[in-house]
Amino acid sequence: MTEKYIVGIDGGGTRCRAALYSADGQCLGRGSGGPANIMSDAKQALDSAVEATQHAISSSNLSLSLREISMAAGFAGANIPHAKQAFLAMPTPFKKTTVISDLHAACVGAHNGKSGALIICGTGSSATTFFQGKFTDKGGYGAMLGDNASGAWLGLAAVRHALLALDDITPSSDLSQRVCAYFNVSSGAQLIAIAVDKTPSFFGQLAPTVALAYQDGCEFATELVQQGADYLSRLAHTLLENEPSMKWSLVGGLAELYQPLMASSLSSQRVCPQYEAEYGAVLYAKNKGEA
Repeated sequence: MTEKYIVGIDGGGTRCRAALYSADGQCLGRGSGGPANIMSDAKQALDSAVEATQHAISSSNLSLSLREISMAAGFAGANIPHAKQAFLAMPTPFKKTTVISDLHAACVGAHNGKSGALIICGTGSSATTFFQGKFTDKGGYGAMLGDNASGAWLGLAAVRHALLALDDITPSSDLSQRVCAYFNVSSGAQLIAIAVDKTPSFFGQLAPTVALAYQDGCEFATELVQQGADYLSRLAHTLLENEPSMKWSLVGGLAELYQPLMASSLSSQRVCPQYEAEYGAVLYAKNKGEA
């Protein structure tokens, strides 16, 4: 690294993480902030990155201003060209700014800059391969049209199921009862009034509720979780189709839930990530000569 200080940002749909690095790659401090999806709210994403960086500076016990720090950020939504261009057109308090998607940052970090594939499954879901210096993406289309297996996908399915159960169209289940208890509702009208205009991160907060119902043997939750795992298995097979020996990683808040349920044929090529997305963003910027 040529920059004296550089902060790596992992900006997701629910929260943002920052890691402050020195020129020799030593991590000096870490911090966190709020949501950081530049497609849905670029200003909020920047504010979250600033917040997380300030916390990282505080934890480093260094006296630094943001103007002394370059930012290498992996943001949710940066895979959409116009969202990335709009963000880069905004003034930032940092010395220099490099932006890639959170998916790409995670992939570079997971494989330490080498070729590999990665599936990320948290509030949203998406996947990519990094081969010969290029990324090839799959998914990441948002909760309304895609993001299968994600936290938002689980939460939306759980709310839909609860609405059907409240209307006596489908039998009540442990999961539907947990959803009603979570929101303290007893009718479909009450539930829809709460959930009708909410964001993916709102529904993603229900993922732990689905996981608990699954662990307790709820039939509907079990079917739902297995459906998500089957999708991730198909996604992984697609990623590896042209490079069968390529290593791949599964990361994100739901990785632990899904990994044991995925196709056993994928296990020999699955590896644990070497580094986190924050370092991946920094490594990408460094390799591009931007840090």
